[in-house]
Parts: sequence; C-alpha cells; structure tokens
Amino acid sequence: MPKQLDTVIKNARLVDGTGNPAYRADLGLAQGKIAVIERDLGRPEAGRVIEAEGLVAAPGFIDAHSHDDAYVLKEPAAGQKVSQGVTTVVVGNCGFSLAPNPDDGGDYLAKIAMLMGGGAMPAAAQRISSFADYLDQLEAAKPGLNVAPLVGHATIRIAVLGWENRAPSPDELAAMKRLTAQAMEEGAFGLSTGLIYVPAIYAQTDEIATLAEIAGQHQGVYATHLRNEGDLEIEAIEEAVQIGRRGGLPVHVSHHKIAGRQNWGNSDKTLALFARARAEGVEVTCDQYPYPAGSTILAAALPPSLAGGGPDVYAERLKDPEVRKAAVAEIEQGGQGRWENLIKGAGFEGMVLSFSRRHPEHLGRSIAEIARGQGRSSYDVFFDLVAEEKLDVGMIIFMMDEADIERIMKDRLTMIGSDGIPGYGESRTHPRQTSTFPRVLGRYVRERQVLGLEEAVRKMTSLPAQTFGLKSKGLLKEGFDADLVLFDPKTILDRGTYEEPMLQPAGIPWVLVNGQVAVEDGRFRGASSGRVLRHRV
Repeated sequence: MPKQLDTVIKNARLVDGTGNPAYRADLGLAQGKIAVIERDLGRPEAGRVIEAEGLVAAPGFIDAHSHDDAYVLKEPAAGQKVSQGVTTVVVGNCGFSLAPNPDDGGDYLAKIAMLMGGGAMPAAAQRISSFADYLDQLEAAKPGLNVAPLVGHATIRIAVLGWENRAPSPDELAAMKRLTAQAMEEGAFGLSTGLIYVPAIYAQTDEIATLAEIAGQHQGVYATHLRNEGDLEIEAIEEAVQIGRRGGLPVHVSHHKIAGRQNWGNSDKTLALFARARAEGVEVTCDQYPYPAGSTILAAALPPSLAGGGPDVYAERLKDPEVRKAAVAEIEQGGQGRWENLIKGAGFEGMVLSFSRRHPEHLGRSIAEIARGQGRSSYDVFFDLVAEEKLDVGMIIFMMDEADIERIMKDRLTMIGSDGIPGYGESRTHPRQTSTFPRVLGRYVRERQVLGLEEAVRKMTSLPAQTFGLKSKGLLKEGFDADLVLFDPKTILDRGTYEEPMLQPAGIPWVLVNGQVAVEDGRFRGASSGRVLRHRV
C-alpha cells in the first residue's frame, strides 16, 4: 500500500464486476489507480475519505453503445453520461464515426453530427481529417470520461465513394481497406456498421467482410447495427456471423431488439443463434437499452430505393408527387429485399419527433398527431419533414415488447448500452441518454428482479471491457483504473422520461473517473480526468 492515498472509500459493499457475490471492504486510491482493497484499511493518511456505509461500490459503468462522438467535444464534462455512473463510452457506432474524412469534410462532418444529435460540432472539429486527428482533438478537449473509439464503415464508404448506391470499384475498395487499416493502427477498437442507413445499406456482405478482415488482423471487433431488426432479423444475424467468421474477429450486435409487433417473441430464436455461433467458434455478444422505444433519424424510414445519393438528392426527389406515390406503394407493400420497414413496424402513431431544428413545436408529437392537427396525410407530413430537414429531424419510435426486453436482458451475452443521442436546446431526446444504467438497476434489478445486482453490474462493466479489449477497466481490482460509481441500491432510479428526458437520476451520490471526483454527494461537478483509449495490438 502506498504511504499516501489520494482517496479512501470506507465501509462500501463491493460489487466488483466479476459477477461474484458482493462483500464489504475499503478501497484505497492513488494516482488514478485502485491501490489497495482490504476489509478494513483503518484510518490511513489520505487526501479524502468517503464514508460509503449503505452504498454499493462498483466499477464505473461502460456504455457499450453510445453516439457521444461530437458530444464529448462540445461538452467535455459529459454530464448526461457521468451523472448516471458512466465513466467510459464506446463511440463510432452504427457505421458513423467522425473520422476519417474527405478533404472537404466540413459539409460531411455537419451531416454526420446531425446523426449524433443535431448541429453540435464545435468549430475546431470541422478540421478533423484522419482518425488520429479526431483522437487528438478528444484529448485536447480534456474529456470528463474515457472514450473508446470504433471506426465507422459508412464514414469510410462516404470518404471514398460518397452516398452512391453501388458497389465500390477494385480501386475504391482498396482505398477503403487502407482507411480501415489506418484507423485501426491509429487506435480504433474495431469496425462498426449501420446497415439500415444510407449509404451502408447499399453495401454487400463481401464488401463488409473485406473490411472486417482488416479489423480482425488488428485484433479488433465487428460491431453491427444489423441490416434488419424486424421481419428479416434471423437472416441479418446470419449475415453478421458470416462476416465475423470470414473476418476472423468477434461479432458484437448493437442494441439487440425484436422490432415490430408481428415479430414479438422471436428473441428466443435470436439468442439461440448467438449461442450456436459461439459454440461454432464465432464470439458473439450484444448490447441492449432497457426501453420499448428506440430512436433514430426520421430519414431512416425512407425506402433505400429513394434515399440513394444522400440527403440533398432525396430531399429534392421528395418534391415530386410521383416519387412520393411510388414510395408509399413500396412501404405499404412491406418493402422488397432486406431493408427494414420502420413505418410498417411502428406505424405513424409510434413515430414521435424528438429533435427538429425548424419545427420545435412538433417535439413530443407523433407524425399521426401532427397530421391530424393539420388535416393532412401522415405520409405528406413525413415526406415534408424529411425533405425540409434532411438528417436534422429525429424520432422516438415505439416497436418493442417488454417480454423480449427482459429475455434479452437475462442472457449471459447481453451487456448494457444506451444508444443515446445527446440532447441540446429544445430537443426532446430519448431518456436513455441520461437514464439507461440507473433504469436497469432500479427497475429491472430492485423492482422487477429480472437480474441480480452482481449480474447487472457485470453486464455494465467487465463484460464490455472484455468484449472491446479495454485494459484496466471494468473491475474493482488492485492496479486497475480508479473508475468508480457509488450508488444506493435502495434508491437508485431513472428519472428521465420521454417528456422530460434530461432529469438527473436518483441514488448515485459519487462517481470517480480515474480517481478524480466527478459527482460529489449527488451533485455533478465534472472532471477532466477522462482518457482517450487507443487500441493497441
């Protein structure tokens, strides 16, 4: 034990992240590390003593699936995450990362930022070019939590061939491979895809597997928003497993869900597929957010036949009544091929606006409700919003059933990820951005007893650390980083709602990031002790 400890946490109930039973002990922290764990440290010399009687001490939570790429640059203290006990976020998900960029990346970056919560990019970020540049800017921002980056397949595709609906030429594929390799060498933990989004929806399996193989050579992970989470989810999972097998790397299924009432109950089949893949040698895991509603950009509900060429192109095409008529027919027929028909899965009643730069008066109202108020068709309201705002309009979309949520949550391979989109100004973002982790611990552990406390903490800590290769994270263990959350298991609870998503959770009095206090006695004070994590082979 060091002669001088920076912080001592006394009389805590340690839930160490392994899944093993909790036990009572003291923690001594020094120089950003857990220096000593003993049943009773007495009263050693320390800069601060935190009395934790009645509190659980756990490793800081790891958000396995975030969209905080621009948020950490804009608001480095990251209060929306740290206040709920999150000390590490995995960014670059769903195929979209802020790098690498084309040379004229300003317009491109603005579009990507919209996917991450609106026009939130600080001016300096417009100069990002390489993946290393992005990580350097994150470091310069002095983040209040740790950031583990993935590189996005869609970002790489746009950098090489724009938003086009076609396969890359051999030379273009070679350029995409070079960008993937460069990002991995500069610190990416893996490759992500978002296969319901333009332009990734146009990518064939061979293209993705080729890039996944590059990530695999660098011992990275393949994290995927599946090509379909509804009617064709089984086929989409099989494609992901095939990519993992061909690429020789683990497969992580993002925000696993069963979307669309007609598919409810299929989680027993999808989880069985994951188990079978692991038995066959492909390391499959998944993450989940604990809500019956998802959230994404409104444009994700467009048929891919209409969305080719990107936002500027489809916004112009939507001015043509004949184009709209054909799109309605395609949606109503259920869609052709592998694309996920969100409108058929949720209906316009289930599509509620969460952010809109030009129409804040619509926030919290469904497309159907807006249409009734205006005496117009829901399709015309939908098309007009997408045409006018392009990527700068988002929705909360109600598609899932509680029985599937609980079945997925119980599975040993499932970890927790918010999939949150940061909220700014008048936006009414999904409450998962502020409330995911206390919601699991309050509602699903204490109230519903879906999970035991130790297992829930494992899903929030050591499991994502193991999956993504985050060294010295995810466990209360001597020598590991002093990322810690102290919470009251009797009172911890999410307070954010769909109507008021920014309410801070209850029952989390202390959060420390690399040994520095970021939440003190329940008050967010922020820290600048986060680190940009770089993957190294």
